[in-house]
Amino acid sequence: MDFTSFMAGFALLAFWLNTLLIAGAGLSECLALRRRYAARLAAGNLRRGTVVAAEDGEEVARWRARQVGRSNGRGPILFHDRARGSTVLGGALQLEDGTRVVLPAGADGEVWIAQDRKRRAAACDGVEAFAAALPGASRAAGWERSVEATLRVGDTIWLGGQVGSAAIVLADLDPRAWRARITGLTAALIGGLLAVAGGCTLLCLWPPVFGTLSKIGAFAAVVAFNLFQLAGKLHHDAIQPPPERTLEGVWARPRG
Repeated sequence: MDFTSFMAGFALLAFWLNTLLIAGAGLSECLALRRRYAARLAAGNLRRGTVVAAEDGEEVARWRARQVGRSNGRGPILFHDRARGSTVLGGALQLEDGTRVVLPAGADGEVWIAQDRKRRAAACDGVEAFAAALPGASRAAGWERSVEATLRVGDTIWLGGQVGSAAIVLADLDPRAWRARITGLTAALIGGLLAVAGGCTLLCLWPPVFGTLSKIGAFAAVVAFNLFQLAGKLHHDAIQPPPERTLEGVWARPRG
């Protein structure tokens, strides 16, 4: 084996090592999340109901994100999250099986709000809101704001877990759909990585080695090597539980 063949083999080995590490990390994170919520989303602990009372006003629980927006003074305002958190404000739920559950204020729990509701809450209200935010966003420190989404009296929600025994889940979406989604995304990540890596390897080894198809395969492997890192990052962001998913966002300059 000459030096060129040795380096080509070493590069192909590194390519597969990178592929397997990213696939393994995605699988490990998915399994950890499923274990983390296994008890709370089990059939006997996940129940549907309606918010019938709140201790203070109409809100029984709140999800909040602190964000900083920045702009160059002319273009859009770009937001990134600084912190996210859930708060149980207290109230009562009437479950479909007839059970009434009291939620004490400050109970340990996670508030799951659908991502589209969060985006609507974070959207720009119009020209005046954009104009008021732009001076602060143009400074180096940026413009800070809070985005809130709440569960209110009359909302149909899902309760995961037992109040008082451990952290509960209060969701306006079916948590089982989230669990199925992260499983599907992880399967797609692993299958996609292995299929692309296998195709690149097949081309790399296509006879004659170092011929035209072999070189095309090597180039494809280099491109895939870098894109796999991005795929792993996107997968990580996409499978996070709803309270922990990044919101971020952009306020485009309104017309007029």
